[in-house]
Amino acid sequence: MATPAQQALCAQCPAPAPMAGPSLESTCGGGAFLVFMSLLDGFLRAQCDLADPCGRVQPRSGLLDEYDFVVVGGGSAGAAAAGRLSEERDWRVLLVEAGGDEPPGAQVPSMVINYHGTDLDWQYETQPEARACQSFPGKRCQWVRGKVLGGCSVLNGMMYTRGHPRDYDEWQVPGWRYADVLPYFMKSEDNTETRRVGTRYHGVGGPLTVQRFPHRPALADDLLRAGRELGLPVSDDLNGDQITGFSVAQTTSRDGSRVSSARAFLRPARARANLHVLLNATATRVLLDPATRQVRGVEFIRADGQPGSVRVAREVVLSGGAVNSPQLLLLSGIGPAEHLRAVGVPVVQDRRGVGRNLHNHVAFFVPFNMRQENDTFDLDWASAMQYMLNRTGPMASTGLSQVTAILNSRFADPRGDHPDLQFFFAGYLANCARTGEVREVRDAAAPDARRSVLVVPVALHPRSRGRLELASADPLAPPLIFANYLHDDQDARTLVEGVKIALRLGETKVLKEGYGFELDRTPAPGCEQLTFGSDEYWDCAIRSQTGPENHQAGSCRMGLDDDPDAVVNPELKVIGVNGLRVADASVMPTVISGNTNAPAIMIGERVADFIKKDWKRDVGNRFGATDAGGNNNGNNNGYNGYNGHEDGYHNRDHIHFGQMPTAVPPSSFDQTHNHQHGFPHGGHGTTHGTQTPQGTHGTHGTQTPQGTHGTGTYPNTHQPNHGYTYTKPTTPWYTQQPLPPPNNNNNNNNNYAAPKTSRSLPLQPQPWWQRSYDSGDYWG
Repeated sequence: MATPAQQALCAQCPAPAPMAGPSLESTCGGGAFLVFMSLLDGFLRAQCDLADPCGRVQPRSGLLDEYDFVVVGGGSAGAAAAGRLSEERDWRVLLVEAGGDEPPGAQVPSMVINYHGTDLDWQYETQPEARACQSFPGKRCQWVRGKVLGGCSVLNGMMYTRGHPRDYDEWQVPGWRYADVLPYFMKSEDNTETRRVGTRYHGVGGPLTVQRFPHRPALADDLLRAGRELGLPVSDDLNGDQITGFSVAQTTSRDGSRVSSARAFLRPARARANLHVLLNATATRVLLDPATRQVRGVEFIRADGQPGSVRVAREVVLSGGAVNSPQLLLLSGIGPAEHLRAVGVPVVQDRRGVGRNLHNHVAFFVPFNMRQENDTFDLDWASAMQYMLNRTGPMASTGLSQVTAILNSRFADPRGDHPDLQFFFAGYLANCARTGEVREVRDAAAPDARRSVLVVPVALHPRSRGRLELASADPLAPPLIFANYLHDDQDARTLVEGVKIALRLGETKVLKEGYGFELDRTPAPGCEQLTFGSDEYWDCAIRSQTGPENHQAGSCRMGLDDDPDAVVNPELKVIGVNGLRVADASVMPTVISGNTNAPAIMIGERVADFIKKDWKRDVGNRFGATDAGGNNNGNNNGYNGYNGHEDGYHNRDHIHFGQMPTAVPPSSFDQTHNHQHGFPHGGHGTTHGTQTPQGTHGTHGTQTPQGTHGTGTYPNTHQPNHGYTYTKPTTPWYTQQPLPPPNNNNNNNNNYAAPKTSRSLPLQPQPWWQRSYDSGDYWG
């Protein structure tokens, strides 16, 4: 429920409750669900903090003819990138999003799957699979991908995991080791549970709230007890020192409501005069000069079919995810030349890696029935009132889906702790109901039916690789997705081991005696002839009822400039093209060992800093300033949260955004970075050398010929300390050649308002969700 202060602000807001997105009754199937779910949808849309009518980003109809930066895709990474770029007051930033704004119902955690398969979802499907998805129509698997402002962060399970440190180290890309990316995770984070998880690996004061849900069913805690019964570890923080084990995960939520990337990074920036957001517009091509391969603009098609375009003075950032980013590169003439010619797209840059290396986590659902509990709806009028009044109860969580486990199979890498299995759980989800009656049975024709739950093993390190291609030169035609699931038999063998762990879990005393867990022995389609429970049977069942996760990655792989299979370099620049970057999970050489939302946001943070570095903005001050003598002037948390300018990510409630790690988690780091550092140097702010054998530490950095360092003594492998003083060039490179004429569908609105000067902060901080950072009053 909104606080009195929030209600007062809403009372002053002239905007009506937004009607964005489909109604809840339609997501439950309509019909018998119509009356109760319609009423609930209306009540939720009237909730001030969920509807946020005056806090939402106002989409633009009339655009400028030219922008300095255009971000294509307002998902997990794109929203972060656009929000950060717009911190620079004299940069004109446009965010182009194919979908609309997120509906209030999507912010209710229990509605986590309701919007799958709706207009908020691209509803992609794979091409017919040869060795997976065999029982599904056409042997195709479905891919849920967000088509909404906030992208998949509006549709996902909100679980905040970063993966294992070795994931990043083994990418072997300069500047992308875990020690390099950890500060960017912490930069965006506002962890409200640091008394439990500490501040060694977690930040506070960032835009992205991280916390546990305020409700969980009793079975959630008993799943942890079942893990202990098997001798498996339990962890309070899978992003900390103990990355393996069972855990009730932290999530991207705040006080019982979802915090999408758009809600975190864009709504607080909604009043910035230099940030424009275009919704319901699908980007169709990046305009490139074929002679110089210089980016010149972006074309798009609005939802009403009207085409449009804008010129780009500096750079375009593609953040469409592992499907749409490679698709847009291909449509723009960047990709395998042979394929482009085959579909009639003129070749601008031959890059064979575009659309290749596509891969995803693969799962299998192991169903259990519970003999001691009837199958009833978890949503009813009582739980609805509990949520609307207090933001607690079953609607304030994802049920069992907030529990996860990251474990080693017998196939895990023997060189060290690098788990190859993750487990999800499903059940007790308060998302639909027919009448709202308490303990209403789901199936009136079978009132004695037992409740069921799912234990879901996931293979974290898939070896199988697929590809993405264009179906034609039509930019609105869905691309061809060849997932190639389970082509490598090791992926299926790992999942079989995961099934065996799930079966052992179901036999524990706490689940067997406490809940009557019993394996559902219904044979998988096409596997009836095999002995149920044998390895051969489970291999068949996995290939029959394959469960792809929504963690697609790799289709614009990052690597060095001389790598013929890489698409982007370590600064996320498309190799061979000027002024174009990709920033989303598609750049991951291999998918991380966990949910991909937090890493995608980290990538969005990083691309913004890469751009600011290249355009001579002082990135170093975001992690603690350095004086002329090489001393770190940041605060004792390692972050200089507010240095008197916008780089400190200052807001009305928080002066600094957290602590730097005093150590990175021990693993395969070659004894690198087990020290506190202030990241004082500009440029990347994250490129480090190997710790000296002596392990020397110091209060301040040591000046070396290569640069200034914030803490400890290092070999001379750092980037120079830039400490930029920015002077706008009198004749910028992007004005030296004529640009293509703009499309006149943009209303030729050139009324770009100069940013206002900064005003004083209010004496009383406003609620976090209602902060208003206009062009002269925002993060710093």
